[in-house]
Amino acid sequence: MMNEKARMVVLARRPGADISVDDFAVEERPLPEPGEGQVQVRNRYISVDPYMRLALSDRNGVSAAKPVGDAMTGGAVGIVEASRAPALAVGTMVTSQFGWRDRFVADAAAVQPVAADVGRPSWYLGLLGLTGLTAYAGIEYILEPKAGETVFVSGAAGAVGSVAAQLAKRRGCRVIATAGTDEKVAWLKDVLHLDAVANYATTDLTAFLAKQCPAGIDHYFDNVGGPTLDAAITAMKPKGRIVVCGAISQYNTPNYCAGPGEFFKISEKGITIVGLNVGMWFDRGKEAFGDLARRLAAGELVWEETVVDGLDNAPHAFVSLFAGQNRGKMIVAIDPAS
Repeated sequence: MMNEKARMVVLARRPGADISVDDFAVEERPLPEPGEGQVQVRNRYISVDPYMRLALSDRNGVSAAKPVGDAMTGGAVGIVEASRAPALAVGTMVTSQFGWRDRFVADAAAVQPVAADVGRPSWYLGLLGLTGLTAYAGIEYILEPKAGETVFVSGAAGAVGSVAAQLAKRRGCRVIATAGTDEKVAWLKDVLHLDAVANYATTDLTAFLAKQCPAGIDHYFDNVGGPTLDAAITAMKPKGRIVVCGAISQYNTPNYCAGPGEFFKISEKGITIVGLNVGMWFDRGKEAFGDLARRLAAGELVWEETVVDGLDNAPHAFVSLFAGQNRGKMIVAIDPAS
């Protein structure tokens, strides 16, 4: 194992207004031998997610700015290929936050063993990972919509949005949604059977919501922020509820933390807005994943993945998220056959 190397994606430069594949580089760096209590893991799949954009710029946000030259990190699922940790034998499948690389060495406590007999290992980065827990917490624990109520989900063809929309439908709600292409709109209507869907790129959303919800919206699951959030606030019923999950439309703007322009309508209507930070719901993960797995096995959930092959293509996969080129969860296959 002497002189072995790991390939990884690093931040090559601070992104400008629009993120680019040229902001990243693939490098080889020495792979240390595992020490006592450590494991060496070969990644099979890694996750690229919109939230990762927040740490790449010098902005005043929650995420500390990642130094130029540092390796990117994120969710990954892989196989232990060398171990000096008795509880983690060679061949064990594990998840970690050591993504954007083909191999790594870490303390055993920094990885989580998972069952290898799941339908696809990549599910641990999506439906049975942070994505699924985010959607589940937003619908089942925070909004808790009742049958007959109207739920609006933005970014509904994405990983979180598609699950949130289906969970709301399963609760007997009328679900309306937005997506960024006509193909995605058709998929949401024909496959997920949502009640009304608009292409936000070609539709006046205020007019769309007024037409589809003349009595107003009961709940809004926000994945995009920006003008869509303003349109939703305008369309909300008095005492309506909003869960703020993401603001991808703002991540490439000078201030991704900017609030809605229709802010005072929150007061006028008595709207409740709850922030969704999935890290605060980890204690409910076992319950949520069990229910999601059951629903998937029973055919009650549709789960889509957009898979890009090769570590070298991870920057392209990441950048394409901001152009709406994924349907469902974006996954990068590093070594799927390991």
